[in-house]
Amino acid sequence: MKSLLIVLFVSISSLTTFAQDESTMNATYEGFVNDAYVFTDGEGERIEFNNVSNQVSAKYDLKGTKFVGKQFSITFTVDFELDEDDEEIQVSTITGLLMPI
Repeated sequence: MKSLLIVLFVSISSLTTFAQDESTMNATYEGFVNDAYVFTDGEGERIEFNNVSNQVSAKYDLKGTKFVGKQFSITFTVDFELDEDDEEIQVSTITGLLMPI
């Protein structure tokens, strides 16, 4: 019975999504391209985010062009989820966004 409970717990745990800790970076906003929020960091690397939090979208209209070319401090999380084909995909979400003064 104990081993059945352990197997059940591990099985249920593997079906849930676990978020990694939040990370922060500085980057320049390039625009909303192909359903992704695109930024470029100081080394020229392109970073794409799938989602923004409600708090961020209420403050910044990133689907428009007003903030293109602006520098931001970005706080984000990266999660791994299963798609409809049970393939693991990376989902990155902007949880905080600040423009340096």
